[in-house]
Parts: sequence; C-alpha cells; structure tokens
Amino acid sequence: MPPRLRQITIEGFRSVNDQIVINFPVNQPVVLIGENNSGKSNIIRAIELMFGEFHPKYKKLEDYDHYNRDTNNQVVIETSISGFNGRLGRSSEFSCGGFNFRAQKGSENHFAAYQAENGAENIYVSTALREELLCVVVNSEQNLNYQLSYSTKFTLLSKVTKAFHDRLTEDEERVDRLKGFFENIKATFLEVDEFNSFNTNMSSIADSILFNMTHALAFDFSAYDPSNYFKTLRVHPTENGETRAYEELGTGQQQILALSFAHAYAKSFLGQGLIFILDEPEAHLHPLAQKWLAKKMFQMAEDGLQIVLTTHSPYFVDLKYIQGINLIRKEKNQTFAISNEASSLFNHCLATGANPSKTKEETVVPFYSNQATAHVLSGFFANKIILVEGLTEELSLPIYFERLGLDPTEHGIEIIGVSGKGNLAKWWRLFTLYQIPTFICFDNDTRSGDDRNGNLRKDALKAIGIRDEELEGILGIENWAISERFCVFGVDFETTMRSTFTDYAVIEEGKREQLGSSSKHIVARETARQINLEEESEGRERMLELIEKIRNLTL
Repeated sequence: MPPRLRQITIEGFRSVNDQIVINFPVNQPVVLIGENNSGKSNIIRAIELMFGEFHPKYKKLEDYDHYNRDTNNQVVIETSISGFNGRLGRSSEFSCGGFNFRAQKGSENHFAAYQAENGAENIYVSTALREELLCVVVNSEQNLNYQLSYSTKFTLLSKVTKAFHDRLTEDEERVDRLKGFFENIKATFLEVDEFNSFNTNMSSIADSILFNMTHALAFDFSAYDPSNYFKTLRVHPTENGETRAYEELGTGQQQILALSFAHAYAKSFLGQGLIFILDEPEAHLHPLAQKWLAKKMFQMAEDGLQIVLTTHSPYFVDLKYIQGINLIRKEKNQTFAISNEASSLFNHCLATGANPSKTKEETVVPFYSNQATAHVLSGFFANKIILVEGLTEELSLPIYFERLGLDPTEHGIEIIGVSGKGNLAKWWRLFTLYQIPTFICFDNDTRSGDDRNGNLRKDALKAIGIRDEELEGILGIENWAISERFCVFGVDFETTMRSTFTDYAVIEEGKREQLGSSSKHIVARETARQINLEEESEGRERMLELIEKIRNLTL
C-alpha cells in the first residue's frame, strides 16, 4: 500500500483551540461538512501545512494561525502515517510512524518524524522522506492550468513526470536507446541553415562579449535528454479530438479533470503517496453533475485515491462511508469535530430504544445508507432539525413560522418530511448521534393503517426519552400537544388546523377550488399563506408556543 495519512490531530491552530482528531479510513473519502465559518478550511490548511509545498519547519505562521490570534497559544499538529519507505534511526532500523509540528511566536518551529516502533523523535527529516506523501489542494479558485504545469515540483504534473522519470531511468539500455534517438534529433535541427547559423553566431558573440564571465549563452538541448524528457510533456483538454485551452473550461469541468488526473496518477504509481483535497467540489456544478461527481469520487476512494473534501452538498455525503464523515461545528468561537462509526451508531440506536432483536452492528450502516436520500441528508447542514411525517407539514410549517416571526432558513432550521411515522425515530437517532438538536412532529391519525396499534409513534416517543407510562396519554390526544421535544397535531394536521383557526376550513375549500387540485400538501401550503394570523385564536397561540419550543431546542 502506498504512503497514506491515517490520522491528524490539531490544537491551537486558527479556530481550533482544544484538540480535534480527524481519522482517515482506508478506501473511504474523508468528508468535512458543516456550516460556513465552522472551521472546515482550517483543517485543510493544517493538512496542507504538514504535507504541502512548504517545509513546516520553515513555514512562517501569521498571527491568525494561532487560536484567537493570540501568539502565546502554541500550535500543535501531529499526524500518523503508514506505508513510508524512508527509514529512521542511526542505522535506518526504524519505520516512520508520523510527523509532529509545534510552533510558538518567537521560537523556531519544531518539526520531527517519529519512529513507529517506539515513538522516539527524529528532528532531521529528509526532503525525500517528507515528499513520499504530498497533498494537492484544488478549489473553485484554483486553475487547472496551474496543477497541470511545472510551476513548482508540487503540482500534479510535476509529480507525475517525476514518477515517469524514475521509472524511465531504471533501465540503462532504454536510456542509451533514447539518447541515440535524441542525438539524431539534434543533428536534424542543425540541418536547418538559419538555425545552425544563429547558433554559431550566438556562441561567437557570447565568447567575445562575455569572455571574462563564467556563464555564456547556448542552445539547451537538455529537453531532449532522457533525464528531462518528460518535462516536455504538456497536458491539454480536448473536445471532439481538438485541443482546447484551459480558459475555455468551466471551473467545475476543471475540478473534474484534476480529480481524473489525480486518480490516474494514484492508479499508475502505487508507490507514490498523494492526498487529494477538494474544497467544495460542488461549486459551479449543477445538481446532476454533483451527483455524478460524488459517485465517481467515492469509486476513486475505494480504488485507493486518498480524497479529502469539504462540502455543503448532501450529494457528497454517503452513510456507507460513515467513518470518513466529520461534522465540523463551531461553538463559543471554537471548532470541534464529530465523527462516528458503525459501533457508535449501533450503540446509540440501542440506547434510544431500538429493537435489539432487529438492530445489528454489522447491518446498521447498510440499513441507514440504503434508505438515506439527499433530502434527508440535508439535515447534516442544519443547526436544528424538525422531522415531520410528510409534505403537508414540510411545506406548511415554514410559512406559519415565518409569518409569526421565525424564518427557519435564517436560523438554520431544516424541516424534513420523512415519509411516515415509521421513519421518525430512525432519523432522529442519526441526527442526535451527530449532536444536532432534533424535534419531531406527528399526528394520531390511524386511518391510513400504517400505525393502527401506535407502535411507530411509541418508537419515536421512546427514542426521545418519553416514559412508558406517558405513552398512552399522548397517543390518545385529539388536539394539539406540544412539549420540549415533540408536537402532536391531534387526529391529523388538517383537522387540528380546522378546529383551531376559525377561517381555515373556508380558505381551504376556496384554495381547493382555485387550484383545481385535491392534493393535500399543496392545498395546506396555500391555505397557510392566507390564514389570518393577526386574529387571536387557539391555532395562533399554539403555533407561537411551538415556535418558542423550537427556538429553545437543545440536545
């Protein structure tokens, strides 16, 4: 297996105060999700500091690189790695287990490798050792032209051609053959009279003018020498067989091509380590392109490419790769990370009332990943979540809330329809596992037959901590019931609205005729737009009570 990053711990760096740990599971993408300014990019910067273009020991940190811009705060970054060929110790008897970095204003940066066998530090880290694993960052501002150029030895193209060169020169007989070809090329060049004359005149002038200098001018044919042969390679995008300029490509297309190039590199040179980081790959891509790119990225990660990405798109979140999902949050100006795996999801389900005969650790992740949709997974990007049974409540409640003073989008509140009572507990368990405050709403309608015995509602209520002796009282309610963690809409949503808003039934019937539709959720949404919320009514009072519970919702 090629060199890989296995874990990074960060402390005192930018928005990270207390230590956070990010694990890098094999053959899974590492996905950093969270709201803007939560610290996702700072984690990327920490990875780049350790494995990027500049040597950490000589990297000058700015004031903002220290937590809270306080230069008295020490920056500590530690990484665990595997697969390195370079050895440590006086007699190269130790393998490399990772790197440690510490920086404080006024002191020289400390950067060392540590021995996997005993943890002892080696402060002399060779360039060759460090360059066994390098990271490449591609974001919406970075041009593909840079990554596929020789601007530095850290670009994708430079890494590929260096790998080509290493393989090419392993065979001396092949090198001799290439040198013969190149000597013939040089001779062919000199057959052009103007070229030969210019070369002779330039050398003569240089000899007469620069005779007292150690450097002169001459044509450099080294590009045709096998030691540098592959530096003549250029990579160009094509369309219908014709070469195109990078400037003709959209930013989204450039990111996709960069990912393809990195994957080909990882596949072709398995001994070369590469951390490929994409910062918001969904930028500039329409939803279908996002879905396609996410699918390809997951396949490439399974195929061995070490991918790290930040995203605001649910298409790049797949619960199948739960070990690599990291929810990045910021509270009291500090970044923290929440991650889980199959065992923690399994234990949380059992602790919140899941049926132990049906809940198994080996199947819990497939169970969730197979039923997750982009719509449900959008909850990962919310500050608070309200789970409702279906579209009627999902479309109507935001209108009532906004008209009464709570704009859900402004406060990062996601209202998600989960297609039935039976899914409330399931998704409540997932989101609360990631410490996202989650509220549930349902009704006591049993006419549809999906919950005649009340077991689905009991499951949801027991999950959020309702005691057994309280369940029957809640299931028998025929009007509003609002608590700190749930809301019951009596018999059903529409019946409850009709009984508590005096003008609801009239407006509802008018909208049904106006729209020429009996679709419950569309009629309920349009009725919500017209209902008189200025007038004192039980419905208005209860909606305000529900809003207050949502405002105060915590874990």
